[in-house]
Amino acid sequence: MIDKKKLKYLLGILPLLFFASLSFYLFAYSSPERIVDLIGVNNAYALLFILAFLGGLTTFSGVPYHLFLITLATGGLNPLFLGFSAAGGVMLGDSTSYYVGYRGGAIAPEGVQRIFQQIYSFNSTHPKILPLFCLLYGSFVPFSNDFITISAGIARYPFWRVMIPLGLGNAIFNVSLAYLSTRAYDFLSSLL
Repeated sequence: MIDKKKLKYLLGILPLLFFASLSFYLFAYSSPERIVDLIGVNNAYALLFILAFLGGLTTFSGVPYHLFLITLATGGLNPLFLGFSAAGGVMLGDSTSYYVGYRGGAIAPEGVQRIFQQIYSFNSTHPKILPLFCLLYGSFVPFSNDFITISAGIARYPFWRVMIPLGLGNAIFNVSLAYLSTRAYDFLSSLL
């Protein structure tokens, strides 16, 4: 009989083994071109949008839509369309995080509400700083946007003043990632 500690460890390592074996299989026995042929071009853009939406929807998650973006880009799909498809999905998912923060801020403890009220008043006196921060964060940081969107919702910061620069930043990041991955794939292919 397996004790609880070993069972917990085993259940924690199973997803890692699954993704590692799937990645090995796809790397060893398939190519990005085959994956795109299997999925289909039109379905690939929709699949990426859905995966990016799930990545933006789930708070602090690890839905690896970036891996699909790279795979589809190296498979020959248009990096510009892939980047905008991924950015649109992420921003739609992040809108729910903003809404959670906006509605959840009402039940937050008073000390938390005061902190976010100070952030809002700072942003009111310096209105260009947060949108610039959102644009730069979205453009350069591959992590979840939930910290920004939930915090902006709690602070009652205007939705579009957060989402437009964050969405543009995400578009810049995803298009750049798609273009760079195709260049890196071509370079590595030329070495082999």
